[in-house]
Amino acid sequence: MKLDFKEIKEFLNKHAISFKCNDSIVGKYELASLFNPVDFGFYFFTGTDAKILQVNHSLFLVSNDFKVTMDCSNQYVYLLEHDPQHVYYLIMLEFFGTKSTGVIAATSRVDPEVKLGNNVQIDDFCVIEKDVIIGDNVIIGSHCKIHKNSVIRKNTILETMSVIGARGVAWVWDKNQEEKILQPQLGGVEIKENCFLGANTVIVRGSINEKTTIGASSYLAPGCRIGHGSILGNYVHLANNVITGGNTVIGDYSFVGSGVVFRPKIKIHAKTIVGVGAVIVKNTSEENKLLKGVPAQEYDIQNQMSGMPKPKQ
Repeated sequence: MKLDFKEIKEFLNKHAISFKCNDSIVGKYELASLFNPVDFGFYFFTGTDAKILQVNHSLFLVSNDFKVTMDCSNQYVYLLEHDPQHVYYLIMLEFFGTKSTGVIAATSRVDPEVKLGNNVQIDDFCVIEKDVIIGDNVIIGSHCKIHKNSVIRKNTILETMSVIGARGVAWVWDKNQEEKILQPQLGGVEIKENCFLGANTVIVRGSINEKTTIGASSYLAPGCRIGHGSILGNYVHLANNVITGGNTVIGDYSFVGSGVVFRPKIKIHAKTIVGVGAVIVKNTSEENKLLKGVPAQEYDIQNQMSGMPKPKQ
């Protein structure tokens, strides 16, 4: 993926992002990461020292206090007020972000009673049952199943092979403890606006009259499993393969690392950070706590956390 510097400059001016740069910058640059550096790339850099930038003939978005301490062939766009990573992501969204095509594939089966918003995209081989509401600009990837009593609000993206409203399992022994009595699962699911659910996500519906709820602007990486009646707050992030037991509550702005497992009926407060692979067996005591370990223990959040976006203040 490449961008011409003219396009980058036009974007910055369009969005009133103040900057300064050398008037001689021209040409196209490949969007690239410093984890896989290439020459003639387009990068952001949030540090202040150019010595570590081991690429040539490339373009960097940098902060206003960035200093070039060695001769090189790179060019720099100095952002006077904005964060380089923030602006870089906005540029990527503008030119390469996922937008609904408004096309419903002929190979998908959508019940006639489904309430579809405007500009909904449904890819191949999806099945959507009755009593489902899908909001404007929703994108549903191929091979997804949406069970009845599910609501997906506007601007949400559901990636391939995901299931919304799956049936959970709850049972008791009969009086002689010879047979299991299986409880029907009658509840629903609500996914609020601007969410992203990665591939192979499974959201189990509420068990009786409750809804399993995913809060607005929450992001679930591939492979997450959300138990019946669980409630995720707004702006929650789950890394890949997080599993919650039934009726788990995760507060607003929480960040949960890869492979975390919650026992049922756990409640963690807003702005909680959970480390990779932790097993959560008890509630948090208050907001702004760090959970890590097996079983997880509670700690104060440190000023510098790695492997995640900057925590919500």
